[in-house]
Amino acid sequence: MDPISIGVAVGMAVVSQVTKKIMEKAADPEKIANSVNWLFLATAHFFKVRKKETPPETAIAPPPSPEAKPLPPPAVSDALVEEKRAAVEEIATSLNAKQPSAAQGGVRVKVLDDFAAEQIANEITSLLNQLDTYLGNLRFEEEKAAQYGGPAMVPVIVMNTIRLQRREIGARLMRLNTAVGKAYGVSAPDLDLLTAALKE
Repeated sequence: MDPISIGVAVGMAVVSQVTKKIMEKAADPEKIANSVNWLFLATAHFFKVRKKETPPETAIAPPPSPEAKPLPPPAVSDALVEEKRAAVEEIATSLNAKQPSAAQGGVRVKVLDDFAAEQIANEITSLLNQLDTYLGNLRFEEEKAAQYGGPAMVPVIVMNTIRLQRREIGARLMRLNTAVGKAYGVSAPDLDLLTAALKE
């Protein structure tokens, strides 16, 4: 289970698809995309440390700064949504690039006893498997929706199933963030803004 490829898929299939809803909540989709990226980079790093492919003292960049207090929702034009969506997709695909390690001020995996480390690893593995399953379901439903020739023609049941898959992915992201927080002592900010957008 490759955390990086799952992170790219989440950015492309979930964050970019609710860009408008995120913006309507006066949040910045690019910041949320960066938070998702950090979460999956940290997950990949955690497994590299566990497999002894990376020394435990190797640091990664700290998570992004949290979103400032939201302002009243701005006027969201279609052109602005498309611009932000393109930026989100660029951020998502940048996960595939080789990430440099952080030198100063980075975060490291906490010193954990074997039992705690194993528990966290099992939880993260389970969540990655669930995310992979929900992403597969989402792709299937989106392919089904595409056969109807436009959003207005898609049956309500198919649209509801797509929304459900995205909400389930959002819920797993929150749990993954909690697990990563146990390993690093810090977690990705603003994912609650994503899950709020996915609930609509």
